Amino acid sequence: MIQANANLGSSRKELWIPLLLIACLTLAVYYVSFSNGFVWDDDSIIVKNSQTLELSHLPDVLFSPDVVKPYYRPLNRASYLFDYWAYGMNPLGFHAVNIAIHLVNALLLFLVGCRLLPDRRGALFAALLFAVHPVNAEAVNFISARNTLLSLAFSLAAFLWFLEARGRWGRPLFFSALLFFGGLLSKETGLMLLAVLPFYAQSSEPGASAVDWRTRVGWIFPYLLFLALYLGMRTYSLQGVVGVAVPAEGLFARLAQNYYILPRYLGLLLAPYGFTIFHTVPKEHLFSIPWLFVAWVALLGAVFLILRGRNAAARFGLLWFAANYVPISNVVPIPSDYMTERFLYLPAVGFFILAGAGFCWLQAHLETRRWAAIGALAMVICCAGLTAERNLDWRNDLSLFGSAVRNNSESVGARFNFGTALMEKGDLAGAQQEWQKALEIDPRHTDTLAQLGTLAATQGDLARAESYYRAALDSPSANNTPGASMAHFNLAKIYEKKGLPREALRHYRLFLENVNLSYEEYRPFAERRVAALGASVPAEAR
Repeated sequence: MIQANANLGSSRKELWIPLLLIACLTLAVYYVSFSNGFVWDDDSIIVKNSQTLELSHLPDVLFSPDVVKPYYRPLNRASYLFDYWAYGMNPLGFHAVNIAIHLVNALLLFLVGCRLLPDRRGALFAALLFAVHPVNAEAVNFISARNTLLSLAFSLAAFLWFLEARGRWGRPLFFSALLFFGGLLSKETGLMLLAVLPFYAQSSEPGASAVDWRTRVGWIFPYLLFLALYLGMRTYSLQGVVGVAVPAEGLFARLAQNYYILPRYLGLLLAPYGFTIFHTVPKEHLFSIPWLFVAWVALLGAVFLILRGRNAAARFGLLWFAANYVPISNVVPIPSDYMTERFLYLPAVGFFILAGAGFCWLQAHLETRRWAAIGALAMVICCAGLTAERNLDWRNDLSLFGSAVRNNSESVGARFNFGTALMEKGDLAGAQQEWQKALEIDPRHTDTLAQLGTLAATQGDLARAESYYRAALDSPSANNTPGASMAHFNLAKIYEKKGLPREALRHYRLFLENVNLSYEEYRPFAERRVAALGASVPAEAR
């Protein structure tokens, strides 16, 4: 049985040493990240997003959906407003906030570990490993992933206050529910705390088994009230919003992908190498990959031993991982990549609690305890070095997408984005080479075809440019992509040059119907051309 206050009874002054150690190591590992710039989707989500520029937009943020995708994450978006108010559009300030939140999460995990584990050194190991593990580098360095950092911070703080409440109504339980509400307003995944608390209370609180069901419901009633408030705010803010396209695969196909994704995630945690922002998930012959069968046998065996054993902290770690894995398992289709490292930030806390529990077990069973400490220290140092190296990949788009190509050369996303980064640096030959390689992987990739069209247009070959743009629009993935917007806009300009005003008018209108945020700056020009062409083209020819 886990005692809620088992490891905090000694002098609180003793906490400062491990807390300072966690803080110093985290800041040392992520020091280089302070000089990183805006990368990847930061441009559309933050830099070019008008909602991040003025505090006067705060009411809009609280009661409106995200601009890029129809999410409702107002606290995350509000944090960008305060970043801009404090630092302007200086990436250093934005990165500092992300690193600070990650540091807070590491400190909170240490405090949680002190409550769950019998040895404070196990809690310290879990927190240090979380702080410096390279699997978390994407969530920390990618400013636009702050929603994940915030959601975990609120969830861990809510869990600590829940432990403080010890099943009694009062201020601690209210604070816990309020923090749970903050997690929901940061990212939807904060909801999974509701799956953890009842199980913990039932299995771990002293005397919980003798408590009647009304009292048990009372433990979570404040959370349900805040959940209802959140759902009301979310419904109001998203009313009339059309969802983005999601993968067309059925439920079984989506769940089958976890046969690959889950072992791959665990592989990143256990053997930290091969990190990339573009992971490729095989779509065929999944069940014929030999190493996956071996991995699942080992995984199920480990789960069996944890559930059968008496280590309550290990069972809690397994529960936390499983509950927080559900939202990223594609049970509900995710309008994003199937697998990405930042998704693992919340579930991985369960893994680190398991690591802390394993350390405590070794300390209790090894004749020479120092071997457990030496092994733990070696792991922390190794992970710290790998993370410091990984942080360098996030300096700019060129280094980030270059690393993606090195670590996953068969990713069309990596090839396409690396080519775009090369083009922005003036290396047109290198860009064309990367885009051609992207088409070898996926001949109908909309954004790649559109970029090749733009490259042909800049070289004066309008016929080839038109061919690429038409191919981009004929692609099955063309709907509401940056490439589709680019293709419509540039086809309209080509048709104007060719003296085909009716076709130009049609493509300008199609561009305006679904302007991707990346091309919002071209809207005024397109509107002027629609007005001019609309006046010159006969009504029957429009």
